[in-house]
Amino acid sequence: MIQNFRKLAGAMGLAVAVIGAPALAQETATLRFSSAFSPMSANNRVSVPAFIEAVEKASEGTLKIEHYPGGSLGKSPVQQLSMVENGITDIAEVVVAYTPGRFPELSVFELPFLAETNVEAGLAAYSLYEKGLVSDFEDLMLVGIIMTGPYALSSAEPIANLDDISGTRLRVAGPIQTEMASLLGATPVGNVAAPQIAENISRGLLEGAMMAPGNLYNFRIADAAKHHMWDLKLGSVAVIFPMRRDTYENLPPKAKAAFDTYSGEWFTRVLGEGLDKQQEESKAKISADSEQTVYTWTDEQIEEVRALLQPVVEEWNQPNENGVNLYEEAVSALESVRAQN
Repeated sequence: MIQNFRKLAGAMGLAVAVIGAPALAQETATLRFSSAFSPMSANNRVSVPAFIEAVEKASEGTLKIEHYPGGSLGKSPVQQLSMVENGITDIAEVVVAYTPGRFPELSVFELPFLAETNVEAGLAAYSLYEKGLVSDFEDLMLVGIIMTGPYALSSAEPIANLDDISGTRLRVAGPIQTEMASLLGATPVGNVAAPQIAENISRGLLEGAMMAPGNLYNFRIADAAKHHMWDLKLGSVAVIFPMRRDTYENLPPKAKAAFDTYSGEWFTRVLGEGLDKQQEESKAKISADSEQTVYTWTDEQIEEVRALLQPVVEEWNQPNENGVNLYEEAVSALESVRAQN
């Protein structure tokens, strides 16, 4: 009887071990996803949650992504890239203009009159990354990218013509916007983070800003600058979502497969669609507000601006030190995206 009991106990123990084996073998990785920007932005309210849901579901329980919008993991938008590189967060929303000297090739999309929508600019930029034309990604992988824009003008004063822009203090982000503002006759003012633009306009330290219309409410710029001109298409600014390559490589196999499916082009398209929708909603809200004024410039005025800004385009329309004409590559990538959509 004792021997039979021992056999039964052994069998039961083996059964428990077999049943429990899959649960023990299935590890779950947890990643942190950080953004210094509002939880109500299109990215943090719609696009990032959609990505997280898709990846977690595809990972079959091997991946959990914790979302930290609104600066809850790190308030400074300038520090987001270093937070990824130092392991404070695993993925972050990084404005490339806040990291001078990093990912310089993406600046080509800041050129005027190049991209028309967030979707096409983002997909074109991602194709350049896939072709290996974007540097500084040796230790990082690109989870997704948006080229927020096209940027336009918003001001506390009327902007019905070029004379109205002349001499105004315009907030700019990066060297290309600085040069464009100067060519338009304005005084460019840098080193003003987006969340501080409205306060600086209200205090009279700025007259206006180059900003994507979709962000005029996110940063409360529309409260301080009630004159808008959207016809010039003043380039798109890169916002990347990087992750360390070693973080990706250490993920469980099913989690890596989920990233392979939903990072990159899929996430980039979702991000772009969200921002394009936000852009249209913001424009409609401003147009319907009797306290806001939207100016429409003539074709002749727009062509005059094209001619004024041509020098900044020509600086890029030539081979770089690697023999690559990034302007031509960007134009070609945009044409390819437009043909497929």
